[in-house]
Amino acid sequence: MGAVAPAGSRAHAAGRRAPASGLRGGAGADGRTRGLPLQRGDARPLRCLPRPCPGLPRLRAPERPPRPHRPLPPERGRTPGRLGTDGRMGLPDAAGPSARRAGRGSLLVDGRALRGGARPPAQALARRRRLRPRGNMKNVQDVYRLSPVQRELLARPELPEARPCSLHWSFRQELDEAALEAALRQLLARHTALRTAFVWHGMSEPMQVVRGRVEPRLERLDLSGLAEAEQSARRTTFLAEERRRAMNPTQAPLLRATVLRTSPEAGTVVLTWHPLILDDASARRCLQELFLLYRAARGQEEAGLGRSHPYRDYVVSLERQDPRAEEARIRETLRGARRTGLLDAWLARATEPSPSSAVPEGEGLVQRFLLSPAATGQVQAFLRQHTLDLSTLLQAAWALLLHQYGLGDEFLFGVLTGGPAPLSGGDSLVGRFATLAPRRIQVPRGGTLLRWLRGLQAEWSQTPSDEAGAFPPLRACLDGSEGGSLFDSVLMTDAEDAALKSLARSLGFHGLTHPPAPLPAPLVISATSGPRLALRFHYDARRFASTAVARLAGHLGTLVEELALCSDAEPSALTRPPGETDNTSHGSTLTVGTVFGSAEVEAVLAQHPAVARVSVVPDTRAGNAGGLVAQVVPTRPAEGAHRKKPGFGLFYFANEDVNARDRYRLYLEGARLADRNGFAAIWTPERHFDEHGGLYPNPAVLTAALAIATERIGLRAGSVVLPLHHPLRVAEDWSAIDNLSKGRVGMAVTSGWMPQDFALAPDHFANKRDVLFRALEQVRELWRGGAVPFPEGTGKDVLLRTFPRPVQPELPVWLTCPGNPELFEKAGELGVHVLTSLASQSVEEVRDKIALYRAARARAGHDPATGTVTVMLHTFVGKDADEVLDQVREPLTHYLRTHLRLQEMRIRSMELPVDVDDPKLLDRLASFAFELHYRMSALIGTPTSCLPMVDRLAEIGADELACFIDFGVDENAVLAALSHLVELKQLVDDEALRLRRVLSEYLEERLPGHPPVVFSSGPGLTRS
Repeated sequence: MGAVAPAGSRAHAAGRRAPASGLRGGAGADGRTRGLPLQRGDARPLRCLPRPCPGLPRLRAPERPPRPHRPLPPERGRTPGRLGTDGRMGLPDAAGPSARRAGRGSLLVDGRALRGGARPPAQALARRRRLRPRGNMKNVQDVYRLSPVQRELLARPELPEARPCSLHWSFRQELDEAALEAALRQLLARHTALRTAFVWHGMSEPMQVVRGRVEPRLERLDLSGLAEAEQSARRTTFLAEERRRAMNPTQAPLLRATVLRTSPEAGTVVLTWHPLILDDASARRCLQELFLLYRAARGQEEAGLGRSHPYRDYVVSLERQDPRAEEARIRETLRGARRTGLLDAWLARATEPSPSSAVPEGEGLVQRFLLSPAATGQVQAFLRQHTLDLSTLLQAAWALLLHQYGLGDEFLFGVLTGGPAPLSGGDSLVGRFATLAPRRIQVPRGGTLLRWLRGLQAEWSQTPSDEAGAFPPLRACLDGSEGGSLFDSVLMTDAEDAALKSLARSLGFHGLTHPPAPLPAPLVISATSGPRLALRFHYDARRFASTAVARLAGHLGTLVEELALCSDAEPSALTRPPGETDNTSHGSTLTVGTVFGSAEVEAVLAQHPAVARVSVVPDTRAGNAGGLVAQVVPTRPAEGAHRKKPGFGLFYFANEDVNARDRYRLYLEGARLADRNGFAAIWTPERHFDEHGGLYPNPAVLTAALAIATERIGLRAGSVVLPLHHPLRVAEDWSAIDNLSKGRVGMAVTSGWMPQDFALAPDHFANKRDVLFRALEQVRELWRGGAVPFPEGTGKDVLLRTFPRPVQPELPVWLTCPGNPELFEKAGELGVHVLTSLASQSVEEVRDKIALYRAARARAGHDPATGTVTVMLHTFVGKDADEVLDQVREPLTHYLRTHLRLQEMRIRSMELPVDVDDPKLLDRLASFAFELHYRMSALIGTPTSCLPMVDRLAEIGADELACFIDFGVDENAVLAALSHLVELKQLVDDEALRLRRVLSEYLEERLPGHPPVVFSSGPGLTRS
């Protein structure tokens, strides 16, 4: 509706109607927001002005008394309040000396900055007078137009007092609030976007005003005096309300931080900002800088930040572009295109229970789908091999899904794009960049998927990523209503910021969470690359049925994986969407305050490969209101494909801590814990003359201590360097330990490889391999009670037997096989077991060598199935995957670097032409080794995330896993982590427990915030 300008106003005096605003906001004298009339009668309209918004209310401009003319003295050749010869607006004296010295406060004239001594045209001067922000001009550093995406956001009905964006994290040690406030102050000083306010009152165009100085907004809420349950409830309520607490865009800074303390040492920090000043990528960049500045404020380390660039640089770059060319390009792209709609089967029905009442309008619900680590690695390798972007893969998979559901062959949906090119030298530019762009895709009827993907990549790589003509042309071309969503589905991609998470955890911050921003479309699908490729579905529950989204999520994840694995196939060869014959019901049960019910949980569980049938019903037991009961029938394994259950052992090989008082605490306590929990063995190494493993110079002495401290677990040397010892000594020592332990001894043997170790037996180094097998034959014969000839003191050979006689009639022997295939075959020929590791070989290589070992046993007449293959691998299992990685990264990298240093000593002894003194070379090799090692060759993660590695090793023929635990991680942390290793062992041993745990975590991944689910009794699944 229009509004007549009040008498005495400037619009009324000019004899014309007050123009429609299309905007809301602007602080009046009473502190309430006012409307801004946009000037639309110019012969030359300002570039990139938003189109008028019909249907929105026209707001009256407030009356202003005439202001007396007060001439101000010129400042440095610039007339105050006038446009200077450099294209910038002169500031009155009230702007303050800092703003005058900065010489900023620029205003573009028709998108061009005047250069040299050029005088602006009279028309531009008149327009400048209309655009000048009125009111208090104190503390102003700069004034300039909004970017196109900012104008579009400001024109939405819910803006300017929009629902802000936020993220939060928890702290578990004392938070230095003074350092946090200082870091916030420095962050605000670095970036103009964070000191920006938006004004439009009495102006023909909204402007952004950069304040010269602002104070950080740090709020505090103390919950430490409340009970734990009430603390949790108040925290949840606050986080929800904080996302709805409006920000006045006329008041800078449009960023605030809140500290919620649950105790003096613990709590949550919430960072909130207005969507006009930052998009998600810029918010993460600001957060990283905040953490660096916080660390520097605490005196721990320099922040090391580069130069920050003002957001005006980005606006200037957009003003230099030709919007007509951009609009022509978009119109050509969209010629004849129709916006892709939604399938009726996906829409929420009015007759069905809906979670919408529990979700505030505009926030939506979230479901997720995570690819497995193995599938993620395959997808990432495919993208690298063919130089494809993840966005190309995601958009192609979504087009294929729409095609498979019968929505046609050509599709039009939105993608979030835009932003400046990355800056060099560590410089940063933050602000609001991300905007919508159209994507039009034709699904081919023939040809390979790879050829299609390459064509899409080539086409999109030539498309400008700027936003010069973003919204007005799109709305006109798509015939979209002002303020409504342009597309029914929007896609976006992102990369997991591992550096940010690691930095946060180094400061004692955990659980970094970024709730999704308000929905720009009914369905937003995002793909985030990381150790596990994550697909997130953020949708309007008033439009979409959650059960339909669950099925879409599972099918899209399948298509993303198949595009990478089956790129030589045609589109028609890919997996079709599940039909209505699946095992999900279509009636949902929702209780007050929940967002997912039985139908959603059932739809998700039915997609898990371990589930054959599932039924989910409300939990009717007393005290379980709102909960669900899932009756699951697991899938039956294929004939002969029953999962093998390998044994678990602990393997030690520590660096010696010269400052430790109780150096064998971990060795003894770890052994007792393993003994209580049914582990197979403890492995004690032999190392000499080096701190790397220096705690273990004599495995016989240390194992004798374990024989007294334990009752059931196997006690094994890992490994005795036989060429360093006399066979009689070895047989006597270990026979005594076998008696002390009541028959629990085993021994791995090796020839040794460090030259300095052979100071104990220098004559044996040159032919150590021959000495090994000769001595092994003698030890085995002595163990059996045989007499073996050895020279006595006079040089005469005499037959000798050893005592005491062992409990076990045959010594269990493992041959240590680091990687040489000949050693695997030799072990098979001798009929002994194998101890190998993943330190220098892949799982696939170990598989092939195990096959050689089994074949050699068969050729030598030994039962190939009875030989035990033990695989040693670095192990650290914890509750949180990110925290685990933080705890192991530095010590494991150091361990690998030390291992490389041992290789260096070997290289020196062999006089090879390699520069082993280059520390940078060792650092690079160690860092690369860590990234490869923890992903592909270790049990590092959570109990459930480590299950696939256990399964892989069992599938290739490993019988036991020797878990190497003391590679440098803090001793207390290792002891605490052993309980999670016990949990992993329990999951491997108990199929029903494993299925319940896997399905519970699967639900957490797919349906965040789902109601409590209890798994009931069924075939192969006991009640949880």
